[in-house]
Amino acid sequence: MNSFLGELAKQLAGKWLSLLVVPGALFVASVVVGWRIRFGMWPAVDRFFTDLRDGRVTGLVLVAVAVGVLLVSAWAGILARTLGRATHWLWLGQWPLRTGVPLARIRGWRWKRAHRRYEEAFRQDKPDQVLARLAHRRNRVSLAPPARPTWMGDQIAALSTRVQVEYHLDLEFGWPRLWLVLPEEVRTVLEEARESFNGAAALAGWGVLYTIAGVLWWPLGLVGLVTLVSAVVRGRSAASNLAQLMESAVDLHGGSLASTLGITVQDNRLTPEVGSQITRAVRKGA
Repeated sequence: MNSFLGELAKQLAGKWLSLLVVPGALFVASVVVGWRIRFGMWPAVDRFFTDLRDGRVTGLVLVAVAVGVLLVSAWAGILARTLGRATHWLWLGQWPLRTGVPLARIRGWRWKRAHRRYEEAFRQDKPDQVLARLAHRRNRVSLAPPARPTWMGDQIAALSTRVQVEYHLDLEFGWPRLWLVLPEEVRTVLEEARESFNGAAALAGWGVLYTIAGVLWWPLGLVGLVTLVSAVVRGRSAASNLAQLMESAVDLHGGSLASTLGITVQDNRLTPEVGSQITRAVRKGA
């Protein structure tokens, strides 16, 4: 047990160091450099470096400075992770007080217009290339009628809609049960996809911090803007990949969930009839 706890402590310390302290120290160093270039160094700091060069700084002072730098770096890392969580919430369109309703309606209008064009072309028996192009334009807005104010939010929300329409399966109640019957390698792939999305949101948090630091020195603001753009690109890709992998898990392993619940399944295939039975079983009347 002691060896297990020791190994766990080392892993947690390593993750804390890599996620908070190292990027936090880089941010603190960047701010200090920017401050010195813009305003000059504080007199007390200049005296400290002079004493350090002349050998008049004791080991206890060095330890205190190192601990101070470590704590400030960790604080910057925690602040960036907090901003990343706020970005995660913003990207998924889970905004309070119905503030996202106007944007969701605009996205819904765009989707309906693109869908009408697709339906008209389908009724007119247009070539497959035309139908594919019109479907692509509609799907660029969302894979299902938009319900959230953001593209990333609708990528995740469309998953539940598509599964409900195709299989009559309520994914809100069904997904936790499906997760327990998924093979380990599938869960690993899904976890990696989720961490990729979370990592993009955390990167956006650092982008916000560097953008704010641009008030001190403009190159830091430029770094922040580039970081934000990179985070958005990564976030969109990760959200799309996560939604597709989750839907694939339902397609490929929904039959296993039904069998585990004692529902008869032919050829291990998930059908609307089976999906309805799963929904009734997992909702338990709720």
